[in-house]
Amino acid sequence: MPGKTPRKTAQRAVPPDYDVAVLGAHLSGGLLAAILARQGVRTVLVSTAADDAGPTGETTVPYTSEVFSLLAGRFDVPEIAGFCHFTDLPEEVRRVSGVKKSLGFLHHDPGREHDARRAVQFNVPGEHTEWHLYRPAVDAYARRVAASHGAHLTGTGSLLADARLDDDGCLLTLADGHTLTARYVVDASGPGSPLLAAAGVTAAEPDGTQPRSRLLWAHFTGVRPFESVLPLDRYRRATAWSRGTFHHLFDGGWIQVVHFGNHDDAAHDLCGVTVSVCPEKFPDLPEDPEEAFRALVARFPSIAAQFVAASAVTPWVDEPRWQWRAARTHGPRWIAIDRAACRAEEVLARDVTVSMELVHATAAGLLRVLADPAREADEFARVSAFQQRLIDFNDELQLGLRTASRHFQLLNAYLRVWLLWQILADLSLKRARLDCDGRPGGSWDAVEEFASALWFRTPEGLPRALRTLFGELAAVRSGRTSAVAAARAIFAWLRRERFVPPLYDFGEPRARVYTFTLWRRVRMLLWIKTVAPPDFRRLLTRDNVTGRRDDAPPVAARRPPEPVAAGRAGEEGGA
Repeated sequence: MPGKTPRKTAQRAVPPDYDVAVLGAHLSGGLLAAILARQGVRTVLVSTAADDAGPTGETTVPYTSEVFSLLAGRFDVPEIAGFCHFTDLPEEVRRVSGVKKSLGFLHHDPGREHDARRAVQFNVPGEHTEWHLYRPAVDAYARRVAASHGAHLTGTGSLLADARLDDDGCLLTLADGHTLTARYVVDASGPGSPLLAAAGVTAAEPDGTQPRSRLLWAHFTGVRPFESVLPLDRYRRATAWSRGTFHHLFDGGWIQVVHFGNHDDAAHDLCGVTVSVCPEKFPDLPEDPEEAFRALVARFPSIAAQFVAASAVTPWVDEPRWQWRAARTHGPRWIAIDRAACRAEEVLARDVTVSMELVHATAAGLLRVLADPAREADEFARVSAFQQRLIDFNDELQLGLRTASRHFQLLNAYLRVWLLWQILADLSLKRARLDCDGRPGGSWDAVEEFASALWFRTPEGLPRALRTLFGELAAVRSGRTSAVAAARAIFAWLRRERFVPPLYDFGEPRARVYTFTLWRRVRMLLWIKTVAPPDFRRLLTRDNVTGRRDDAPPVAARRPPEPVAAGRAGEEGGA
């Protein structure tokens, strides 16, 4: 077994203080604690030194919002539904967070002003209100939600100092000397976790397949909206870049720009800036993070112009090797998830999304363990294996993005498949959630297909699309094909695949701005009624596994099912 020998204490003679201790008083830890407490579990949410360490995920896409909907409905925590829409957030969170009307991607060459023909933008349909998470306020709100449902909080003044495992669970010692005990521990804290140390867990050795990145992150003030750097009318039909999540991409890296002050009620003008570069591509960047950032943006005139008057207002996070994995993520009485299990690239909203997917899987498995302790080993192993699949899938996406960024044509093709995946994942999860709500007996098996990173039923063409994309990208990395040839192959595949919907001209390289217009909605409805494959048509109709007709009322539904709008597929990137 990898790692060191676990530190154990003797068996305790008194019952534990709590059923579950959740380590990590941030968004994912707070929502997990809220769910458990709402279900009657004696839960404590323990603050750790890693809680405020960024970057921590600052963006959503509609698929993220659908996972929030699932958490709220399945576990009866209505406050989580507020995370689905910017307009539904509590005022103290909404005023300091940002709106997200689009996903923008600009591809740059060193020493040249940006070429408007090398831009892609996916606009969010009007029925969605995605957002930028200002994490200090979001994490604080998640803690309040947990407390409101009965979870105990140790507070930020009493951080976790030590952990000891025993046959009855875990003994946790806080920095102020207080101790508490729990039957089970969920660690969502970070790489330096005392629980991982107690369990003898070390970092996994890289196997050479994961991307390797130097990552920089800080909050800035004075960042210019990019539409004030280069006129927006150069970018045909594009909307204001600053109203969405914005990415500068170049061979070997990317810079993500997340505006929090981009709406009328904003309380500040802060902006989250995350930088990821391949160390082999940029070996000459200075060690000092501020100097490294300035040296990097100076190579790209249009990026430099956006940051000419900007300054960091938080300490820089600077990790020469950002990626990290725990060698082991579960054992008797404990399981590590999220930040304690893995640290991966923070782009394409995968950070918040994966965190919420893991909250869902962990909550479901842990509730079964609490009902039947004999299931502990199987349930913890199942959640850990699912987490590993999510991590591997995320690594494939991030490695693919780095490969695609070598050439704009390949990046353009990559983003189409990514958009298609996001659209279909969102629609498929919503279909599965509504099906579960309408089933007699309340079975949630349809959203627990954890043998795959796609953990619910999707159109059969979607896995094929991802295999095609990843295969072409691998061929580029190995030198078996060129970036341009791979891009042409991907676009040709999208044009001939019958399951690809007419939401967007996926197979047309020149269609670089996506807006879900009324005409596209009409085309989509006609396609669904006529030529759409059955497994796609089911996503947007009332048919489900119970055999109900489209016009039949739900059987034993706890509440009326939500309408499934075709417009849902227009996620910003579907997404």
